[in-house]
Amino acid sequence: MNKPLPTVLALALALAFASTSLLPAHAAPAAAVTSPSFDRKAYTINHKKFVLPNGLTLIVHEDHSVPVVGVNMWYHVGSRNEKRGKTGFAHLFEHFFFNGSENYPHGFREAMDDLGANNRNGTTNTDRTNFFEDVPVSALERTLFLESDRMGFLGNYISKEMLERERGVVQNEKRQGENQPYGRVRNEIGAKMYPYSHPYSWSTIGSMEDLSAASLEDIREWYRTYYGPNNAVISLAGDITPEHALELVTKYFGAIPPGPPLPRTEKWIPTLDRNIRDEMEDHVPQVRIYRSWHVAAWKDADTPRLTLLAEVLAGSKSARLDRRLVYDKGLATNVSTYVNDAELGGTFNIVVTVKPGADPLLVEREVDAIVAEVLDKGPTDAELARVKTRTLSDFSRSLERLGGFGGRSDVLAESMTYGGSPDAYLTRLEQLAKANAAEVKAAGQRWLRANHYTMTVRPFAKLAAVKSTLDRKVLPGLGEAPDVKFPAMQRAQLKNGLKVILLERHTAPIVNATLAVDAGAASDTLAKAGAASLALDLLDKGTKTRDAFALSDALENLGARLSTGTAADQSLVRLQATSSNLAPSLAIMADAALAPSFPQDQFTLQKGRRMAQIGQEKAQPTSLATRLVPGLLYGQEHAYGKPASGSTQSVEGITREDLAAWHAAWFKPGSATLIVAGDTTMDKLLPALEASFGGWKAGLAPAKAVAGANANVNAGRKVYLVDKPDAPQSTIVAAHLSLPYGQPEDLAVEPVMHNFGGIATSRLNRNLRLDKHWSYGTSARLTEVRGQRSFMTIAPVQTDKTVEAMREVAKEVKGVAGERPLVGTEYESIMRNMTSRLAGRFETLSALEGAALASVNLNLPEDYWSGYSRSLKALTPAQLGQAAGKFVKPDEVTWMVIGDLRKVEAGIRALGWGEVVVLDQDGKPVR
Repeated sequence: MNKPLPTVLALALALAFASTSLLPAHAAPAAAVTSPSFDRKAYTINHKKFVLPNGLTLIVHEDHSVPVVGVNMWYHVGSRNEKRGKTGFAHLFEHFFFNGSENYPHGFREAMDDLGANNRNGTTNTDRTNFFEDVPVSALERTLFLESDRMGFLGNYISKEMLERERGVVQNEKRQGENQPYGRVRNEIGAKMYPYSHPYSWSTIGSMEDLSAASLEDIREWYRTYYGPNNAVISLAGDITPEHALELVTKYFGAIPPGPPLPRTEKWIPTLDRNIRDEMEDHVPQVRIYRSWHVAAWKDADTPRLTLLAEVLAGSKSARLDRRLVYDKGLATNVSTYVNDAELGGTFNIVVTVKPGADPLLVEREVDAIVAEVLDKGPTDAELARVKTRTLSDFSRSLERLGGFGGRSDVLAESMTYGGSPDAYLTRLEQLAKANAAEVKAAGQRWLRANHYTMTVRPFAKLAAVKSTLDRKVLPGLGEAPDVKFPAMQRAQLKNGLKVILLERHTAPIVNATLAVDAGAASDTLAKAGAASLALDLLDKGTKTRDAFALSDALENLGARLSTGTAADQSLVRLQATSSNLAPSLAIMADAALAPSFPQDQFTLQKGRRMAQIGQEKAQPTSLATRLVPGLLYGQEHAYGKPASGSTQSVEGITREDLAAWHAAWFKPGSATLIVAGDTTMDKLLPALEASFGGWKAGLAPAKAVAGANANVNAGRKVYLVDKPDAPQSTIVAAHLSLPYGQPEDLAVEPVMHNFGGIATSRLNRNLRLDKHWSYGTSARLTEVRGQRSFMTIAPVQTDKTVEAMREVAKEVKGVAGERPLVGTEYESIMRNMTSRLAGRFETLSALEGAALASVNLNLPEDYWSGYSRSLKALTPAQLGQAAGKFVKPDEVTWMVIGDLRKVEAGIRALGWGEVVVLDQDGKPVR
């Protein structure tokens, strides 16, 4: 059984849940109530406390009025002691306690029936587990024997069959609880109000998955850890003397060895960084609103004061929320408030069941107004006197009982467990009784003028599926892929030679612009590798008229964004603007692109970040491969042989003056194109461009030698290895130089490469991931550069399958080159994929820009994109096969493997695929 609240004042707080009956809207006011005096002696439960040598605490309250003893066992373990992945153990173990023990292998419930016990049960909450029973004195000794056997002799009695049985019982208890109206709410609130690591963030009953995963050893270890005598309190109340109680408890419990010392967090009260609003639908009859705040912990003096505040707000016909919502305005059928005074930290809760037809938002406004009123002005003296009198009288009534919830033995055990003393309840009662209006108001302001959580539970709509005659065994056919229209590429040129391309699209009031300068990483020298990309990184970090912050503010004020990028052949400055602010946004873009100041402080900062970036690239296997492989294929002196980010050595040698000189040499309007896409026209655009970019001095950038490539640097038959000790994966690369753009088969090779390594169901991915499960994902591509392209596959695989995966990659490369032509259903599938994807390929302005950038960089025909869809649909299997054989050369493949060489090197060498060279992370031979 789960018990939601600790027991002290439990009966008083229970009033917060009581239903109320309707009264006339203008009932006569209640008579004035004077504040009760507090006589500590009147509420004192006389007792004696003992601590056995094994750490067990015994509390005895002597009362011979009836021949009964209330037995109350409290273990200081609850769901707070669990951890994620193993939740529900405390509650599950509560169930085990009723199945017998090593020396009494019979049911505990049956034993209690046999000896005539009353008021018996076991409960678990976040902080403790308790077991209680009221037994006749004639059965006390047997009861203590049974309780002690459960404490000391239960672990070895727990069997797999018992675990399966009780696991099923608890899971059904969970289902039953969640099947009740509003039964899933508590789990949702706990998960949202508490941090993920807080032990109150999961439910006491645990998750179905954790309960299903609990093993027998898990359960036994839990028992050994938390159910020792040093983590327990036994409270006896009734017809027994302290001396005799000590004698019996020592007899049955004294020889039980203590458990391990336990760490214990004393307080953990989270704070919400914002108000949280949540909604859920459930099979409930009415809307219900839950409002919760984090408040003080069990020991805190504010907890009794907040309890008073809760009862001022709700719990009686004259309480403020009840009066306003239920009686005066008829907006709710029930209201309750309560403090869940848990050990680590409590919650203050308001629950309103909304009257059918009433507006929940109006109810919330009324709740907010009433709470604000009581926080601003505090409760009245009459209100406090009334709720104090009721609370104290309810507590007095609970003392009539020896055991059970709220009985004397329960009060003493709770006080000892949470408060460290059997008298702790008296301190709380006194704090409650003596609290004045100012103190209650101050406590409310401390805790309730904070962010809160609100959950609104609404009745689940009555939904139903419609009748259908659809035969789901028949798969609908696919229509012809739709024709895709590419907007016209309107061209113009400024007086200084800057070329302009406009692609109009008026679906949204936005415009993108990209300045593409014919430079890119290919403009770097080996000694200054990384300069081009570093210069672009600094373009938006300050100009001759604005520092980085002023530049950022100016863009933000216009709703614009500026970014930069470096491709192999192009340096890019990108603007995202609104059509209404296009002209001033272009002016800022021009300022950043044409007049960068490369401030020394920003240069130093960016250079440090670049060094860190290079370190990150070397640490990540795929990034390391893309750094090293181009140099092996092209040669490090080649324009495409250097990593765009540079090397540690080259970046270290770059100065601010180098970047300024690079910019002055390469940023020339005659070698640049401004691509604009979006909601504008050429008539509007050109004047804005002349105003912003027209002053750019005419000129051409230096020529780049990228058309040719040193294709014989590494023409296959070499395997490069890079050691990554203890790596759980090997990253396999198969690469070779291929052909530049300008081949008749350029279009046909696109679906070939897409099918080979460009989609989730590609040949490579289907082989290594979907069929063999050796890899999470693979890829293959032809690089998109202006000069000679390279063919590259990358396949990260588990270490113990490295050699086998290399064989599979080699097989697939040979297959795509001609051994396994792309024909039949495979051809039909990839062509359907390629042509159908076109409908969404050019949906965004960025996609239009990308197509235009390709046209500029690769000097594509003017009608390339307008005829792209038609040309793609016309491709035949023979054309795909011809393209594959022309671009993919299995005999020229260079291999690289990055992984734990202790585990994979010998197997790779045994393949005999050529010379094996071990490189370091900078691509230098090690052996």
